[in-house]
Amino acid sequence: MKITVKGIVVSVPVDGRQTRIAVAQDGDEYRILPRAAGIDLEDEINVSVEVRGELLEEDEVKYLTVRSYKVLEDDAWDEDNR
Repeated sequence: MKITVKGIVVSVPVDGRQTRIAVAQDGDEYRILPRAAGIDLEDEINVSVEVRGELLEEDEVKYLTVRSYKVLEDDAWDEDNR
């Protein structure tokens, strides 16, 4: 399923799918698979982003294959979360 997520890039413990980062949004965590544009997100820890990609849920964990992303300006992020 294709989705768009706005959130903060956070570091997570490496799991069986080799994810090292996730995008946290409203209490949900989308673990970023290390392929495609997701590889570039590893340099964006603690940055607000909007990511688009394919969602895969496995054992109640949400994984995202990122097709594209953009860094959000701090003001734009604040306005969306008021």
